[in-house]
Amino acid sequence: MGENHTNSQRSRRSRSAAHAPEPLSLPGADKNPETAEEAFPMESPIQSPIASAIKSKVLIVHHAPLVRSGLAGLIDASDRFTVCAQTGDAPRAREMFVEYQPHLVLLGLTLHRGNGIELIKDFERLNNTVRTLVFSAREDPLSIQRAFRAGAHGYLGIEDDGSEVLKALDWISAGYLYASTAVTQRLLESLASNEIEPAGSEVKPLSDRELQVFSLIGRGFGASRLASELHLSVKTIETYQAHIKEKLGLRSAAELNDKAARWTLQSMRRNRQLKKLQTAGARAVSI
Repeated sequence: MGENHTNSQRSRRSRSAAHAPEPLSLPGADKNPETAEEAFPMESPIQSPIASAIKSKVLIVHHAPLVRSGLAGLIDASDRFTVCAQTGDAPRAREMFVEYQPHLVLLGLTLHRGNGIELIKDFERLNNTVRTLVFSAREDPLSIQRAFRAGAHGYLGIEDDGSEVLKALDWISAGYLYASTAVTQRLLESLASNEIEPAGSEVKPLSDRELQVFSLIGRGFGASRLASELHLSVKTIETYQAHIKEKLGLRSAAELNDKAARWTLQSMRRNRQLKKLQTAGARAVSI
């Protein structure tokens, strides 16, 4: 009877095995794991070649043609991403966004006929599933902060290594936020020095476009030069100036110019101090 019971168990196991789905067979799957990492691999944000057979489309928006060309070559050479379109013009970027339906956008903050912060907001309204990566020479804490507030998912500095671009695209594609080592360092230093815009900041009431105008006024730009730089009419610039004066409680153009110059000078001094700290820290590490 014991033998019959054993045969019955074997029969049931055979029937169960016959109906069980076959395991997925991948190259090297028959090898026994030699380490804990092989037995329990760490989850990576980078998709496998099987999962990424269809490349993600990237829209590049940057004012510099050479930068666009370099980024396009880097992205198209990868096995995970492809460039669907590129431009340096903000209105054209909106058209391309609708026309090409990209999965990712790689953009700068300074653009022809617009700025990157407003464009990020527009993209977020048009399709909030698209992930946006900023690639900009502006590494001041205020620009970084406002980019993330507008809806950016990652931020790289213009001096970051090319491989960092693909790494950042991988991470934001997987649903994470990303900042390069240099950008993260700037943010941490800004938190430590209270440089990041506090809730009661004097420029807090300004919109992103107004802040852009305000900072350019602080660098000595008059209305005509502002209009040329931002591809707007002089009348529109004057309207922005009026709004800024009202929000900051300024009574005249002279007060506006003085306020903007002092604010810009203070920002430049803080940035120089932070760069000195970064340089000193890098030297200390290398010793």
